[in-house]
Amino acid sequence: MRQFCIVERDSHEFHAGSKARNDVGTILTAQGWTALPVHRSQGKGTLDKLKMAAVTWMDWRWVSRQLSPGDTLLVQYPLDMYPKVSRLAIPFLRDMKKKGVQLIFLLHDLDSLRGVEGNGERQFLDTADVLIAHNQVMAEHLCEDGYGDKDIRTLGMFDYLMDGEPTACNTGDPCEVVVAGNLMRDKAGYVYRLDQLDSKVRFRLYGPNHQDGAPQAGVKYCGQYPPEQLPQVLRGGFGLVWDGDQVESCSGVFGHYLKYNNPHKTSLYLACGLPVIVWDQSAIADYVVEHHLGIAVRSLEELPRRLQHMSREEYAALCQGAADMGERLRRGDMLCRALRRHQKPKDEVTE
Repeated sequence: MRQFCIVERDSHEFHAGSKARNDVGTILTAQGWTALPVHRSQGKGTLDKLKMAAVTWMDWRWVSRQLSPGDTLLVQYPLDMYPKVSRLAIPFLRDMKKKGVQLIFLLHDLDSLRGVEGNGERQFLDTADVLIAHNQVMAEHLCEDGYGDKDIRTLGMFDYLMDGEPTACNTGDPCEVVVAGNLMRDKAGYVYRLDQLDSKVRFRLYGPNHQDGAPQAGVKYCGQYPPEQLPQVLRGGFGLVWDGDQVESCSGVFGHYLKYNNPHKTSLYLACGLPVIVWDQSAIADYVVEHHLGIAVRSLEELPRRLQHMSREEYAALCQGAADMGERLRRGDMLCRALRRHQKPKDEVTE
């Protein structure tokens, strides 16, 4: 049995949208999988969509011809392109499934959980033999949504490969909090309200789409960097995983999505040796607390009290937990573990 994985072209964007996908390809090829490259959408407009429709059809016809009965193909879902154009891959996936190719879908996102319909999600996932979800909450949702006949596994955490070991990211001060990611208002509006909190907690913002405004006490914008460079510049004592426009709670579509997904920035922080602060209603909260990777709060208003009264011993234990997990993420352990598990009996309890 041969093993293949779909690999999409690097987009070199200033957010982690392509980092997770690139890491998957790197990990799998290092494990002996054969990469099958396909194109991703890069331009915009009708002409690009027409061009990509032809390119996508040719890509997936070529992919389908590379596989034989008994082979395995890992697909990173959703495909990194226009949703309507990506649906041209579905007939080829169905044909591969019919001829005995095992299809593994590693889920990066589920648009249905963000209220987006009509992108072919069900048609794609129906072809899968194995679904690798972010966590147990997402796995249970998939079962309830009609995919209970699939072999559903959990990733636990996205890997975050990097060259070398970060040495200067953690400043050792729990009151210095890093915020990394897309800083546009409809996703991270809360960052423009951080001055509502006690200024003894200091925030450092990294990412695109930052909107200048009145200076906020205790808040500093540090610029935007490609994900490969972020570990060289991040400085803080904790990494914050939060979405929405409120400091009181995670809100809106992006806040709701945290109840199901594992944000890739969580892996960035941990790979840099930073313990994390997460919303206590998020899907990743239990994992973070149980593995001593950070703390869970209901509101950011809790941070001044929690951080200022944290003992040295408690903080040191969280830093050690983050360091241990970070080492695993930098090696690509999580994906390798999930792929080993997919061969185990389907009725085994997922982690």
